[in-house]
Amino acid sequence: MQYVEFYKLKNDGSQEVIATCGMKDGVVVCEGNEELIKNLAKDGILDYSQSPPQKIFPKDGPRFLEQLKYNFKSGYLNASEIKEK
Repeated sequence: MQYVEFYKLKNDGSQEVIATCGMKDGVVVCEGNEELIKNLAKDGILDYSQSPPQKIFPKDGPRFLEQLKYNFKSGYLNASEIKEK
């Protein structure tokens, strides 16, 4: 199974996984931080591989997973590359 982890920076400088999004039957299913998951479903993310960038949502499947790392790359909140389980 392909999945992406979200990491949040803690006060001591370490990172903790706060949510995970993975493929299930062609749709992305997210677990973990409820606020983050709710915002992903409601607001979506931008697909920067398109010009101009398009909004995509978990229902867009692998494309959504691939774009998470480009949308979440701050010092506070990051998304991993796609991993395999």
